[in-house]
Amino acid sequence: MIDLIIRGGKVVDGTGNPAQLADVVINNGAVVSVASTSDLKGITEWDAAGKIVCPGFIDIHSHADFSLMADRRNESAIRQGITTLVTGNCGHGPAPATDPDLAKRNTAGFSESWNVDFSWGSFGEYLNALISPGLSTNVSPLVPHGSVRLSVMGQSTAEPTHNQLEQMKSLLDEAMQAGAIGFSTGLEYSPGMYADEDELVALASVAAKHGGIYASHIRNRGEMFESAVEEALNVCRKAGLPGQLSHFAPRPYARKGTFDLVLEMVEDAREKEGLTVGIDTFPDTWGPGMVVALLPPWVYEGDRKEVLKRLESPKTLEKCMNHFSDPTNYLLRLGGLEKFYLSSSIAHPELVGLNFIEIADVLDCEPVEGVFKVVLDDGDDFYNVMLRHIFATQTELDQLIQDPFCSIESDGVITAIDGPLSNFTMNRSSYGYTIRFIEEYVIGTSMFQLEEAIRKMTSLPATCAGLVNRGHLTEGAAADVVILDMHRLKDNTTDHHPQAYPSGVDAVIVNGQIVLDGDNRTEVRPGQLANSE
Repeated sequence: MIDLIIRGGKVVDGTGNPAQLADVVINNGAVVSVASTSDLKGITEWDAAGKIVCPGFIDIHSHADFSLMADRRNESAIRQGITTLVTGNCGHGPAPATDPDLAKRNTAGFSESWNVDFSWGSFGEYLNALISPGLSTNVSPLVPHGSVRLSVMGQSTAEPTHNQLEQMKSLLDEAMQAGAIGFSTGLEYSPGMYADEDELVALASVAAKHGGIYASHIRNRGEMFESAVEEALNVCRKAGLPGQLSHFAPRPYARKGTFDLVLEMVEDAREKEGLTVGIDTFPDTWGPGMVVALLPPWVYEGDRKEVLKRLESPKTLEKCMNHFSDPTNYLLRLGGLEKFYLSSSIAHPELVGLNFIEIADVLDCEPVEGVFKVVLDDGDDFYNVMLRHIFATQTELDQLIQDPFCSIESDGVITAIDGPLSNFTMNRSSYGYTIRFIEEYVIGTSMFQLEEAIRKMTSLPATCAGLVNRGHLTEGAAADVVILDMHRLKDNTTDHHPQAYPSGVDAVIVNGQIVLDGDNRTEVRPGQLANSE
């Protein structure tokens, strides 16, 4: 007898093809057929009449590397229909971890309060610690350049020696053999900002040998947007691998017309050179960031105990005053501290939602001093005190989203409204970007048909990540499935209240097993390491 039959739903298969009324037949974790199957019987049968049945959503830009382990229900992903997460983005991640302290500092979405045993060294050991105890979602990990560099060079800003580069290549090779799908960089962040193109090409070439991709938070999306895109394309050209350019919207202060030029550069690379290049964004004009990113890198680089000493030193505060009054920093160029809103702080939940001018008033201090105080008070977790800032104008965000090669992603983490993760919020997209995208861009503005919107969250990111058997409901594909009630579909998050699950996600199935049944979570943890094999 068949394991599961989803009967009578309107099937949107993820490829962009028109929806069809059909039954989805699932057995042994795979899709057997999408057709009329009145003669078959299933151990479990689901009546999906009047509902949308589509592939599980694939978040191609997630920072859930560590938070996945803190709550293996993976609530904020599952409850918005995400069944596969591409982690290790922006050069951030917890492995490899030759120096665990530096690796923790380089992990977006890390907290000592979650009591996760950080016991691994190699990337393979990390994956075993991640997958073996069970997860609700699939994971497709990227190898973070920052962690590789820190493992070999510590906090050095120098060009690697030949031996150091060979050590980095060896770490990357081990990670790719362990199951990583590619290599990521974060070139606006320390330590990625210190790598030159030659270093990136040498490392990306290792990923290329294993059929991996190169995902990059590029060096600049402001006045140097064009040269930063050219560098990313050069890495793909020289290393010979597909590229994925992360959260690709221009900074609001980018020169007028630059965005059209860089989109044309990427299109020419595809059409004239045959490069495979994807782009992505979250569907929000506000973006997440670390509060420490407002500071000069030298303040937060290195051993965490040394950083905490710097943060509490009046001399450090004094040295940084000119940094805030002469804003060459890529975030401070967006405006004064009234433009930045605290979004997550374990020590100061009462300040979340306020901007840093308002925070200074509450703390009765100067605004720059308030930045230092909020960061310092979270102690060892200083790197994950989060803010939100203007990411893009609505016009340019819409232009990016309309690009047929643009996947929709979260730039978020796994979190939850209860349990250990309830004290951390990266952005509202962590809770509901998939439903928000459908609600705003399909139901609201009618910018897309539902079939195209779902393609941008399923088969497109699957293709860009090199996941051959996910992101589509076709015979032989992995049975990752979401059932949506379009009449109840609603993103319940807001900028000031991001911690809310969406409505209208009736069921979520991962590798053929039901993990969400209405509002009820099952106890199964069928998530797998999802790669090209």
